[in-house]
Formats: sequence, C-alpha cells, structure tokens
Amino acid sequence: MNLRYMMKELYYQKRRTVTSILGLSIGIALLIILNSLSLAYRQAAHVPLQEIGADITVQRSGDVPQNLAGPVFPCSAVTIRKEEVEKIQRLPGVRGTGTGLLLWVFDPNRAWIVLGIEKENTIGPSLLRASVTEGRFLEDGKPEALVEQAYARQFGIRLNDTISVANEKFPVVGFVDASRAAKIAVANVYLPLKQAENLALSSKGLQSVSPYAPGDVNLLFVKADQEKITGLASEMKGILGSKATVATPDSFLKLLGSLFALSDKFTLAASLIAIIIAVLVAFKTMAGNIAERAREIGVLKAVGWTNRNVVSQLMS
Repeated sequence: MNLRYMMKELYYQKRRTVTSILGLSIGIALLIILNSLSLAYRQAAHVPLQEIGADITVQRSGDVPQNLAGPVFPCSAVTIRKEEVEKIQRLPGVRGTGTGLLLWVFDPNRAWIVLGIEKENTIGPSLLRASVTEGRFLEDGKPEALVEQAYARQFGIRLNDTISVANEKFPVVGFVDASRAAKIAVANVYLPLKQAENLALSSKGLQSVSPYAPGDVNLLFVKADQEKITGLASEMKGILGSKATVATPDSFLKLLGSLFALSDKFTLAASLIAIIIAVLVAFKTMAGNIAERAREIGVLKAVGWTNRNVVSQLMS
C-alpha cells in the first residue's frame, strides 16, 4: 500500500476523514462500555460473598420460636448438625469452611443479636478482625465480647465495660464497624464461638424448637473451586434437605434476574447497532471515494483496464 498516497487522501478529504474516525470511534467506544458494564454487573454478584471470604453460604430455615425469651435461633437459621458440616467438608471441590452461630437473645431489658465466630479462620466472620475500630479482637480461651460500634454508641457501652447477655457476663474488649462486613455477618455483639455455643446449649426455648448439640452451627461459609460452585450448591441441598438456603454468586444474579436479563438484551442489541453503524460508516467512506473517481475509473476501463487492474491501482 502507498502510504504517501493514503496520507494525501486523508489530508485533502478532511471532513470525510473526521466523520469516519468519529463514527468508528463512537461505535467502538459504545461496544466497549456496554460490554464492560455487563461484566461489572456479573462481578458485583461475587462481592457480598467475597466480603465474608467465602464462595457459598449455607443456612437452614426452621420454625418460628414460640417464646421470645432468652437465646433463640432466627427462623431463617436453625441447627446444622456437626455430621452434616463434615459431609460438606468432604465434598470434592470444597477448599475450606468457616462456621458461625447466630442467636437472638431476648433479655428482660434489652434484645441482642449475637454472633459466635471462629477467631482464627480466614473464611467467615473472623474477617471482622480488620474492622476493629477501637480496642482489640477476641483472644483464645477468654469469655469476652466485641460490640458493634453504632450499637455501643446508641446504648452508651464503653470499652472495658461488662455486658450481660443471657445472664452471662462478658467484658467489652473492642468495637467493630460491621458496616464493612457482609450482611450475613452483622450483629450487635460478637462472641467466641465456644461462648455462643454455651448460650445455645443452656437455652430450653432454643432446644425445644431446634435441638442443638456441641459442635453444631447454624451458619456455614464455604470456599470452593469456582468451576464447581453450582454443582456443590446442589450437593449441599441434597445433604441438608429442602429447607436449606444455599447462596452463591448465581443466587444474587437470580435475585436481580430481570435486571440482568434486560441488561444483557440491551447490551446485545446496542453492540449489534454499534457494529452495523461502524460498517455503514466504512462503506460510506469507500463509496464516497469511488464516486469521486468515477470519471477516472471510466477512462481506465475505456482504455482496456480490468476491474482487478482498477482495484490494484486504488489500493497501491
């Protein structure tokens, strides 16, 4: 291709050149932006679980507590047996698990949302270690508590105060900003898992609705191979039964199914339009160039040039 000839054409046909460049640029930019937005929507579905260091969360729904007194399980999170957790841990594709014990505690003068957490596990609510705003995180073997900072501010709870939860005393060793955590890990008070377990074991109201034994939990967080998440979710439901709620990134996509479906259709339609516009602009430019040289092409053909000779001349 003769670059000198091409540069002269671009220079002498400024309007057409600018129009062509702008049309192609807008079409390509639109295509890139829309596809980027579609990808961003799908990546956003992973965020709620990434905040808790997991790929899958598992709960089991149950009966509503009849007597709201002392520690009870929320009806959306009742007992998951230790044996069931162990079966899930052995599933191919499971890379690790974390557990939690969520309680509603109804004391005479105050209601608490209590979450028992594993202090060292990198999967699950122990990631709140990075959200401690004052004081320190929980330590091993100590009956102590973290309090959500907004809740502490509302009820005048100070660092090193002692709070009473279900008649058990816990010194407050730190405040945590739960707004940085996934919603499933939001609570008023965070206790070591063992201390929360003791509260559950001693509650007759809880035991009458959803029997609980040492080692049981009601929240399960699973880290898994990405390509096996969908299959694992089905296997976990098979282990836990029809009342299990297994949340995956696909679950969040389904919650916003109509929005994502509309977004995908719009992206596809707009992408096709952008491609068609770019092609039409290119053809318009080519047609304009050929029309300007109609006389020259006619003369060349009149003296015996073939179509191949003419095309070769234009492209040379």
